[in-house]
Amino acid sequence: MTTSDDQFFQRLFCLIGEIHLVAMKQPDNPASFRGQGRIIHLLAHHSGLSQREIANLAQIKPGSVSEVLERLARSKMITRWRDRTDRRIVRVKLTDKGEQLYHELAEKRRQFEKEMLQNVTEEEKQTFLTVIAKMQEQLNHNYGDLLPKGRKGCDTGD
Repeated sequence: MTTSDDQFFQRLFCLIGEIHLVAMKQPDNPASFRGQGRIIHLLAHHSGLSQREIANLAQIKPGSVSEVLERLARSKMITRWRDRTDRRIVRVKLTDKGEQLYHELAEKRRQFEKEMLQNVTEEEKQTFLTVIAKMQEQLNHNYGDLLPKGRKGCDTGD
């Protein structure tokens, strides 16, 4: 049986959408509203980012980042301070409570990944990664000028 390109992409987009829906509807997921989990992840790996740096790395509008940071600050997940060399810049880092949340979310993500892949062999995972790498190569070749540079996990396979 032959699979059309349209069928392939339809199934791929459907799976991605369903994974997103399941992840966001977890009742014990405190980062379920858009952007918060990504920002927590960035701050766990890059303490002291400015709001503009967060917006660029997360590919979120600065106004949206501001809203998420306000929520995180009210929840005592982050702390903010003025940059010593440029007082216009506000730096952000996770508090101990924020670090704890990051580790809890990371563990839940690892468990979800394990559940999703329990019936997938190592060979199947490698084949899938090979297909993704080929698709990324074509995407970069044809549309690289439209893609953001340096997206961790997208360029390196991390």
